[in-house]
Amino acid sequence: MKKKLILSITFIVSLSPMLLSQYGGCKGVQEIPGLINLFHPIGILSVLLFAIGVWMPFKHAAVNKAISASGAIGIVISEIYQFFTWHIQTITGRMSIKNSIRWTYPGFYIGLAASIVMVAAYFVIDRSVKDGSIEQNEELQQEVIL
Repeated sequence: MKKKLILSITFIVSLSPMLLSQYGGCKGVQEIPGLINLFHPIGILSVLLFAIGVWMPFKHAAVNKAISASGAIGIVISEIYQFFTWHIQTITGRMSIKNSIRWTYPGFYIGLAASIVMVAAYFVIDRSVKDGSIEQNEELQQEVIL
């Protein structure tokens, strides 16, 4: 339970830069918050995968790890995808790396860095924090009996 709480809180904190303005033309007029990354189908799926992988018990722990890691990595993919494509429908009508860079606010880079750190933190937390799972409790009980 401790590991699940730590992972969930870390994930939510890593998503907090999504509240910052990340895209737009004129600051204060055409700002688009990073929530656009989460409302994209990739973002929605990633959040769901992370929550399912952390909180739903599967028979094999490797399934939980794969699903939740996919969710964390999916947030990074969602941000990168939005970085390259957000302005196509709203402003330019075409893909342009130049426009993507020019019309991106520092909040995007902060959010991307936080998401990348979350992916690394996920694997560190997964290895270092002991989970009070049923299997481990049963093993401890058997050791105590012996």
